[in-house]
Amino acid sequence: MNLIFGLNIHGYFILAIFWNLFLILIPCWTVYYMASSVGRKSWSKLTPMDRVAFILLFLFWLFWFPNTAYQFMLTRHLANYCVIWDKNRVCDHGSWLVTFFFTYALTGLPAFYYALNRMERLLAGVFSVRLSKWFAFLMIPLTTLGVMLGLFERSNSWDVLTQPLSLVQTALGYLQTADILAFFVIFTASLYVIYYGFGAFIRLIASKR
Repeated sequence: MNLIFGLNIHGYFILAIFWNLFLILIPCWTVYYMASSVGRKSWSKLTPMDRVAFILLFLFWLFWFPNTAYQFMLTRHLANYCVIWDKNRVCDHGSWLVTFFFTYALTGLPAFYYALNRMERLLAGVFSVRLSKWFAFLMIPLTTLGVMLGLFERSNSWDVLTQPLSLVQTALGYLQTADILAFFVIFTASLYVIYYGFGAFIRLIASKR
């Protein structure tokens, strides 16, 4: 058992791979279930119990969604992956790690786009298209804060329930520190490019069919 838990790639535990893949699927499954359950009903046509269930599932989705964007940060394990470089700055024995960690981090792209875009379309049907457009725009900065809490504080999604005030205070502190604020701006801008750029690419491909 210790052997299994100890298996790693460049110090990155193998079991963490499956765990992180599971985490990014949770918001995808959640929004898929919500969309399947609601169907084409608007908010006014939902029963009181359906509304309560919708709100609870939405909050559940909200707390777990940042895991999809956190997946992009896994490329950080490429830092100092090579001890000895050749004259062409190529690591002969570790160059495969570049492809591995890039592919691993890239699994967050479809999960990030699907979970956010599906929720956007769900809210458009339940409430209004205008609201859904603002939701996606505002959700990305919140996602950045979630990623930062996970990256810097090693916080988990369930910490929202156990220490919510502490997370809020820490997140607000990030916005008051120049170097961390720069990270917030850059990563938020990158997520905007990823989400809206990937969406435009998908629409372009679909229009060519």
